[in-house]
Amino acid sequence: MPKPKTNNNQNNEEIKINNQSQSGLAEFINRPVATDKELEDFEEFVSSAVETPTEEEEAREEEVEESLLEIYQDGNGGMIDVKKMDIKKKRGFFFWFFTAIFISAVLAGAGYGAYDYYLRGGSDPTNIAFSIEGKKEARAGEEFFYAVNYKNPTDSGVNNVKIKITQPDNFIFIDSSPAASGENGVWQIDSLPAHSSGQIKIKGKIIATAEAASVILAAMAYTPANFSSEFKKEASFTTTVKDIGINLDFDYNSSALVGRENEIILKFSAKENNYLNNFRLTVDQLENMEFIPAKNNENNEIKFIKPGVWEIGAITEKEQEIAIKFKLVKKIADTQEIKLYCEGENAGRYYKFFEKNINYEIMQSDLNLTLIINGSRNDQGVDFGQTLNYSIAYANKGAAEMKDVVIMAVMESDYIAWDSLKDGQNGKKSNNTLSWSKEEIPELEVLEKNEEGIIDFSVNLARPDEITPGKDYRVKSYAQFTLGQNNANISAENQDNRGNTIINKINSDLNLSEQIRYFNDDNIAVGTGPLPPKVGEATSFKVYWVLTNNLHELKDLRVETTLPDYISWGGKNRASAGTVNYDSETRKVTWQIGRLPITVYKLDAEFNISLVPSEAQRNQIVVLLPGSEAQAVDAETEAVIGKSSKAKTTKLEDDEIANMSSDGRVE
Repeated sequence: MPKPKTNNNQNNEEIKINNQSQSGLAEFINRPVATDKELEDFEEFVSSAVETPTEEEEAREEEVEESLLEIYQDGNGGMIDVKKMDIKKKRGFFFWFFTAIFISAVLAGAGYGAYDYYLRGGSDPTNIAFSIEGKKEARAGEEFFYAVNYKNPTDSGVNNVKIKITQPDNFIFIDSSPAASGENGVWQIDSLPAHSSGQIKIKGKIIATAEAASVILAAMAYTPANFSSEFKKEASFTTTVKDIGINLDFDYNSSALVGRENEIILKFSAKENNYLNNFRLTVDQLENMEFIPAKNNENNEIKFIKPGVWEIGAITEKEQEIAIKFKLVKKIADTQEIKLYCEGENAGRYYKFFEKNINYEIMQSDLNLTLIINGSRNDQGVDFGQTLNYSIAYANKGAAEMKDVVIMAVMESDYIAWDSLKDGQNGKKSNNTLSWSKEEIPELEVLEKNEEGIIDFSVNLARPDEITPGKDYRVKSYAQFTLGQNNANISAENQDNRGNTIINKINSDLNLSEQIRYFNDDNIAVGTGPLPPKVGEATSFKVYWVLTNNLHELKDLRVETTLPDYISWGGKNRASAGTVNYDSETRKVTWQIGRLPITVYKLDAEFNISLVPSEAQRNQIVVLLPGSEAQAVDAETEAVIGKSSKAKTTKLEDDEIANMSSDGRVE
């Protein structure tokens, strides 16, 4: 029976009024109790209100119950706990929208892939692969291969394939596989079937100057099947000459006297990896230059062919030399340049692999002055604090005697330590000049024809308090002369009274510091074992290397030391740059750094060593390291510079804490 509707607002208002008028307890007490008659009437009313269902209604109720059982039963026939049911939400519009987009993208990608495979990998005639492989770096004269690769990945063949290879000018062809067709540098291939490939290998060598780049080019022309048009492919490869394999050194004066014999000496030898067996030396002749005929060298492998041309038949590790003598018949300029070059020969053709230009100051003087510093007439690098040993050789090559000769040595530099000057002839010093006249050297009063002599002196380079980047760190030295007592009238612009000029660039201020410690700067033990060392017991120490450099960039930088037989490698090596390695066979410890740019002022490295003293070493101070050496090439001066450290012992000369409790003697 449906429940009658009530007015909630009305009920609420009535409840509110009743609450305001009296309490619920009072209302309960005042309400009269139902009589037996009233109860019987109520039960009869309820019974009459519940109607007996018909058969049709009962069938419908059973059908509903069965439907509900199917919904709330699990697969095993049991009832589902509705409190734990997971209700799946119905898929909305956005779900189906994005699903459709995703499926469309997949289908599109698959379609494009199939299309791309069919077009590019299957039938695209431009998809022919064509490339060149080879050696990126090679030494002059070293044999190697170029490989020209071609491939047809398509489903169709190509016909009339023609490959043309253009070799570098300095490339010497030796052989190829397969051989070229009738036309030089062209390979003709009738057809290239689908999904096939091929290769052309070319063997040869390059003779060229160091760092020269040689480029090989290849072009491929072909006609795809079912096409009437010709297609083309191109490829290239670059090979750089790493080294020429020969040591070449020239010795000469930087000035040449007119009418006098001048000389250039070439010294050469083979390096460890050398592939050049012979070469030709040629000197270009100047218009005012005459070569002085040279005799064939006692070495049959060096032949004088004609003035200015020599042929060398064999290059060995033993140093050989060629003397190039010439004369300038007149002066046409204050400076002139002489060109020399070395060439390798193959089948009558010559390939240049070295060239040098020598700039000469042309002098027209009867007094020949030759300046030599530390045994060389050439420019060379020097170190701060190094002693410069000067020699001035003078000779009267004129037709008559020379009177009142004054010879001067000029040294232009801010780093000459004049207080270290040693001069046996007691020359007069004025600013940056030393001069000698007949007062110091009596022979200069009258210098007879062909008379000659030598002036020797030495001076040290100063050590600057600080290095200022960009400043000119070099020494420019030359000798000059005048006749008569008044040498103040000598003009610096007049070079006819000068000898050769030598430029000594000052090497970078590389420095090596080496310490062996048991305690570090923070007084923390970095060594182990007894101190001082005890016979039969192991004591370990820490070796510290510190490099500083401030002037020029360095190349090929490394530090090395050799461990004594009784010292063991302890490992625990570390370096701020480069690597520290130990060779157990040679017992060498090497810190390999390589390039050190000028922006890096300081580097450090460390490693451990250990000592187990023998009975024979008791009460002795033992050498831990014999000293270490740092070596590098100055990128500015091209000089090899080196610094070394002194031997280090168990006295631990650099460890103040250890020295407090040990005198270094083995106990």
